[in-house]
Amino acid sequence: MTLLVSSFIVLQVILFFLMTFHDWEHLPPLTDIRALEKKSTVKGRLINSTLFALMVLIPLSITWVYKDCSMPFYQALTVFSFYLLLSLGTVFSWWVPYFFGSSLEHKENFSEYKNTHYFLPQRSDNVVPN
Repeated sequence: MTLLVSSFIVLQVILFFLMTFHDWEHLPPLTDIRALEKKSTVKGRLINSTLFALMVLIPLSITWVYKDCSMPFYQALTVFSFYLLLSLGTVFSWWVPYFFGSSLEHKENFSEYKNTHYFLPQRSDNVVPN
């Protein structure tokens, strides 16, 4: 296993744990679970956590299976596609609204994140990526 593949696997494992448990552990100022609990049900958070976990677990599993040999093109395309979709979801949920604004409904849906830590300055009343 090369250093590049090992590093990629480590990053995927870290991402898996972050995506799976970020809606469950109250770690101020990184998370504000109390605000999230007011807006969503346990069932809803469980569904979200499961979907996000699968979005990382599937490409992680493929990478793990092919860690010692050459990955076939269709498997590499699958891994790429999963992370492309995850990245596009992040861009359109956080970054586009941060720079260009969004609807009042979108801002209200992301209001539970207003007390979490963020690194970028506030831009009028736009959603700020955390």
